[in-house]
Amino acid sequence: MDRRTFIKSAGIVSASALALKNSGSTLLAQDKVQRVGGEKIKLSLNGYSFNIYLRDGEMDLDGLFEFCAKLNFDAVDPTGYYFPGYPDVPPDDYIAHLRRKAFVLGLDISGTGVRQNFSDPDPAVRKEGVEHVKEWVEVASKLGAPVIRVFAGRDIPEGYSREEMNGWVAEALRECVDAGKKYGVVIGVQNHDDYLLTSDHILQILRMVDSDWLGIILDVGSFTVNDPYEEIARIAPYAVSWQIKENLGYDDRTVKTDLSKIAKILRDVEYRGYIPIETLGGDPMQKVPRFLNEVREAVGVMA
Repeated sequence: MDRRTFIKSAGIVSASALALKNSGSTLLAQDKVQRVGGEKIKLSLNGYSFNIYLRDGEMDLDGLFEFCAKLNFDAVDPTGYYFPGYPDVPPDDYIAHLRRKAFVLGLDISGTGVRQNFSDPDPAVRKEGVEHVKEWVEVASKLGAPVIRVFAGRDIPEGYSREEMNGWVAEALRECVDAGKKYGVVIGVQNHDDYLLTSDHILQILRMVDSDWLGIILDVGSFTVNDPYEEIARIAPYAVSWQIKENLGYDDRTVKTDLSKIAKILRDVEYRGYIPIETLGGDPMQKVPRFLNEVREAVGVMA
């Protein structure tokens, strides 16, 4: 092959590689999260545990922070829904107030989260969701939250395919990732037993977006199709945060989460970071302390 032919061929190969990257080919897999130093777990509380209290006004975010401090949590996750005026962004003085509140209580802010739908067939709805995430990326940055939790989408509407909707989801997430990178906030997609049902579904989206600024919020309670522990272990290397729940639901039954298996998976991937817990149903004033003690014992974290 002469020099001119070689250069021309090399150009074709480079263009093809770029096209594959831009198309989100499954030949290109996003790297696992790279960590050093071995496992280090910091326990946080997801605000959704107090959903009823926060919705009804029996508790505000100040009260949630104080509750976490009394139980010696390392951190708190104040979900965006519970900020006054949501979905509008809160005023800067309120954000500053919460950040100082966390500081004087000895708490980190492990993350926050919003609601949107990137699988809606209406591009206007998806665009609105992107703008919503971008606004709250700035809120997360001002809070000092390292990650913001978003959803991929909901059920697949009749007449559409997952492949088509994956394109919509990936396109929207790329825009969110650009905003996250600008403000130093990682975009965390939560598997939520609606659109991302399996580890394959999650990996498809990660591969298509292919960014270090995108990771998974690993919700242990939302794998209902296959063996949840196998799915959790497969996705754990890509997790930037977690949601540890009391129960898992699969095979048409609900079972108590085997925290020893979760702890082993965390050790196997040498996870370093926040592990938010979340309780559902019942009185969180009673359930959260009990579940926190169970998680502490399983993962070997002292109060």
